[in-house]
Amino acid sequence: MGLAKAALTVSGLTLLSRITGLARENITAAVFGATGFTDAFFVAFRLPNLLRRLFAEGAFSQAFVPILAEAREQSERNHPGDAAAAARATHRIVDRVATVLFWAL
Repeated sequence: MGLAKAALTVSGLTLLSRITGLARENITAAVFGATGFTDAFFVAFRLPNLLRRLFAEGAFSQAFVPILAEAREQSERNHPGDAAAAARATHRIVDRVATVLFWAL
């Protein structure tokens, strides 16, 4: 797969994602309107959406990829799976602490 084809694929899927997001917003506005239920829905999903943006789309991915690449270069000393396992374990701990904390609130 060439670079141009990969870039075109990512661009096309991003465009499709934006279009379906716009459709979702329009459907939500048409079905529920400006009600307290809609406001409660958006407030309830503010934190999960923030975590999704951080871990799936943003800073976590940008910080973790160079660490994983460095671990692959030093494969004799460190196994790349060790870095991934450490990141997964840290994510699980943070997730569980946040769950208990927000459940208690």
